[in-house]
Amino acid sequence: MSEGRFERQDRYEQALVDVLKILNLAPPAPSGDARNDPRTRRHWQCSVSLLIMRTALPPQPEELFEPLVLAAVYEPDPSHTQRHIRPALAAFGRRRVQTRLLEHLRTGTDDEIIGAADAWYCTYLRVAGGDTEDDRCPDLRHAFQETGLHLFLANDNPRVRRRILTLLNLRANENPLELRPLVSEVLHIVRAHAG
Repeated sequence: MSEGRFERQDRYEQALVDVLKILNLAPPAPSGDARNDPRTRRHWQCSVSLLIMRTALPPQPEELFEPLVLAAVYEPDPSHTQRHIRPALAAFGRRRVQTRLLEHLRTGTDDEIIGAADAWYCTYLRVAGGDTEDDRCPDLRHAFQETGLHLFLANDNPRVRRRILTLLNLRANENPLELRPLVSEVLHIVRAHAG
């Protein structure tokens, strides 16, 4: 793991601990040397994220919003991101969660951009008990498309580009006129790298 990965792990764990404090939950005790053993550390993280998903049902206090979103952004395993996004959607709604994720996409580090993209993907989950069903947020979907196209073109990190690319609609005729030149540029880059 690089220095940046340890930093991301620490930020993820801090977000988990913040969520637990707000929910008045005691964190499960880590077994063994969780700090130095990656498997033990990941097991603890997974235990906490499952506990959060089961407990963070609406209504929730306002101060839970940011730590839940940060936990989603810093979650190291994209298949577990929904453990943080589901309670955030149920408690705070799709519009608010997507708006915050767009901010991370626009201003985050490469790892934060990747994490926010993973979390964005999960924002279209159906969540019982939340107001996520009512507003599909087409304006935010458009904002994501525009942000994603600009990100792909401005950021040459292959990991960022791959992650963003999977979420973009690259059918020119399904994009507004103002975005079609960006779609063409992205397709040109993709084809050049594929050939």
